[in-house]
Amino acid sequence: MAEGYFIISLDFDGVLAQGFDVKKKYAKKWFGVEITPDSSKKEGFNTLMKTLSKNINYRDLMDPLNELHIMEYTLPQGCVEVLNRLFTQNCRFVVITSRNEHDYPYAVKFIKKNLDGLIKYIHNTKNEPKNRLIERIRPRVHVDDDLTKLEEIRQFPVELIYFRQIENQNEKAANSILEACSFYDLEEIVLKMRNSV
Repeated sequence: MAEGYFIISLDFDGVLAQGFDVKKKYAKKWFGVEITPDSSKKEGFNTLMKTLSKNINYRDLMDPLNELHIMEYTLPQGCVEVLNRLFTQNCRFVVITSRNEHDYPYAVKFIKKNLDGLIKYIHNTKNEPKNRLIERIRPRVHVDDDLTKLEEIRQFPVELIYFRQIENQNEKAANSILEACSFYDLEEIVLKMRNSV
């Protein structure tokens, strides 16, 4: 990344792409199961299936969902508008996702279609911690909807922002981690940081 830019790294699932409604729709259609935000991620989904005595796991939902329906995921309200404004303020964006190798190309497809021109670099950790990429890229801010992922990079000189969305409303973030409930909140945080430099 070129010097002088204010680099913001963003997670894909739960930050740039909202998939709860799509997961809910296809869990019901394919497996006859009603999922909630608490059962829409891997651990919760697998626990629900076990409780219901169904021989179905999270991959049974997510592999075909990515292959056939990734474009049904939605961008959060204000995402493109805010990223465009921040871009004019010399901010640049990079995606750091921890998708597995199967799911990664579908994230790239979604980003290219919906955020082309705003996001050029899309990095994948392949389910590994994000610390190597954070250390190499050195963003000023990292935005993620997974507290575990944020805790893994706490030792780096990067401002951590916990992005709230329907699937993580019940999680409690540490006081030292900033929170954003929307891209408008994110914009406000970033502009305050830019103005304090």
